[in-house]
Amino acid sequence: MKKKFLLTFLSLFFSLVNFAQTKPAKVIDATDSVNMMKDFLDILSEPEKISSYVSVDVGIGKRIFNLRNNALNAKVTSVNTIIFSPSFIYHHKSGLYFSLGASLISENKKGFGISQHSISTGYELTENNNVDLAIAYTHYFVRDKFSPYSSPIQNDFYVSFTYKKSWIRPGLAVGYSTGTYGDVKRIARLYDSTTNKLKSFFIIPSLSHEFKWKKIFSKNDGIIFTPVLMINLGQSKTSIQHKTNATNLANFLNKKRRLPKFDVTNFKAESVGLSLDAGYGIGNFIIEPQAYFDYYLPANQDKKLSSYFTITLRYSLQ
Repeated sequence: MKKKFLLTFLSLFFSLVNFAQTKPAKVIDATDSVNMMKDFLDILSEPEKISSYVSVDVGIGKRIFNLRNNALNAKVTSVNTIIFSPSFIYHHKSGLYFSLGASLISENKKGFGISQHSISTGYELTENNNVDLAIAYTHYFVRDKFSPYSSPIQNDFYVSFTYKKSWIRPGLAVGYSTGTYGDVKRIARLYDSTTNKLKSFFIIPSLSHEFKWKKIFSKNDGIIFTPVLMINLGQSKTSIQHKTNATNLANFLNKKRRLPKFDVTNFKAESVGLSLDAGYGIGNFIIEPQAYFDYYLPANQDKKLSSYFTITLRYSLQ
């Protein structure tokens, strides 16, 4: 009986795989920043004055990485921490843009510093009153793939479409994400480190409405408020590689097929999300608070509802 219990316990120890990452909100990233800037330029500038611009942002919130894959996010465990996310964006009047970003965090052992940085490029359709179209690619440079403060995603491809002519605007986002992350577990002198290679595909249909108000306190200010209701659909596959000092036990478990090499999630609805995006702009300065509420749909999740808040300060020059 004790032998069976020990075997089962050690099997679980060596096969348990989880993300051990901080769950991010559906937060403003480079693509969202470009979209918000375009909306503010529409209400703060004359059409003929809209041109290329650069902006410098500082985001503050409980997030680890800017990731649009909310179907994947719904499965990630949460950790309370504050992240500072400075970024630089250059947006050409043609719709092409380029951005650099970083995540700064205070870790117990490493102190305050950069946990990762990112580079992003994309295109957003400009001067179109009927539709919004955005295409983006982001690469994340992770400092330590075994850190719980690092993104499991290193490559993120994203396309979104929104029809703007109706009062309630239907939208659809499609994306593909890949990455590698690590995890280490210890029991006494035994350890097992796993290197996990992740591939994830997601689809996010949404409904939204954009409220705009001009000249609130002065002639050159305005407010934008956009509630977005979305359902996060996705599938993922993770290949798992183990490295352990209990080699004989690992080989035994592998022969008994108790040491899984893959973790597969079939395509399904992971969660329903509500994003409340707001912004106040005056002159070249914009402040953007955001709240995101996520309800996890699968029955095997203990915590069904989660909420996240961020605030971004932005200064832009045309």
